[in-house]
Amino acid sequence: MSMRRVVFGLGSNLGGRFSMLRAAHDLFAYAFDGNVTDARVRITAPVGPVQPDFANCAVLVRSDAPPEALLSIALRLEEKLGRERSVRWGPRTIDVDVLWIEGEAHESESLIVPHARLRERTFALAPLVELAPDASDPRDGAIYQQILRDIAPNEPDAGYELRDGFDTIEVLDHTADEGFDVKAIDRADLLAGCAEALGNTMVHRSSVRPVRVLPVEARAAEDAEGFSDDSERMHAWLAEVLYTLDAKRFAARRVCVTDDGPRSVRGLILGEPLDESRHEVGTAVKAITYHDMRVGPVGDDRWEARVIVDV
Repeated sequence: MSMRRVVFGLGSNLGGRFSMLRAAHDLFAYAFDGNVTDARVRITAPVGPVQPDFANCAVLVRSDAPPEALLSIALRLEEKLGRERSVRWGPRTIDVDVLWIEGEAHESESLIVPHARLRERTFALAPLVELAPDASDPRDGAIYQQILRDIAPNEPDAGYELRDGFDTIEVLDHTADEGFDVKAIDRADLLAGCAEALGNTMVHRSSVRPVRVLPVEARAAEDAEGFSDDSERMHAWLAEVLYTLDAKRFAARRVCVTDDGPRSVRGLILGEPLDESRHEVGTAVKAITYHDMRVGPVGDDRWEARVIVDV
């Protein structure tokens, strides 16, 4: 089978949505040898029961794998990122669909390609057209770009870049300590972004592969009703991430938040066991401090944090 373009659709509406999409992007890049292009992220209303809005995007890869093998890759990725299937069309940490395979139609009990509802759903069709403007339905030759114009003539071109989930990670010089500033779309993604910045301070992520997943959870004190404020939440979360990385001697590639609840923050760390002969080791972080910590919303769609670490 020859190489052809394949587009996977991605969606998330639980926890840190952008952090989940970024983690999915890295897993696709690892599975397809870095040959991945991602579309912009669109925030869309859900289909089905009442639930939070979705962050949707798509990735384009080139592959000669048969359709069922591509489905297996999608299902393994969902499993790694904590997908639980309970309610049809219900909320989910991550949803991965095989949307389109260039020049190929496929139908079996487990997979239909092109996706059965692709021509009805702008949240899937728009990112597909962005990645492959010339894409057509292999069954009848219909051009998807024209279909999108017909069903959504006012579909906006604008969307978030995937990096906008936390678009600023700036390492700070702070006397004998170090730290970082992070901006994100919402609090859950801010928690994920700061955890990634912490991991990147310790081991540069460019040298780390996303081959294993570690769960991590921070909880409020047992005798408290919950975290007292956003700074306490951030401190507890990052302290738990630091402990996990140290205790497991683990190098982090990505961190995603799966649940940002009133009493706990849960997430996943993607990376691999620390190998100082191969990984680009940075700063030995001893502790997360409250000194100069700032966490909070700035505007309707932006959160910011400043974190100082003891080195």
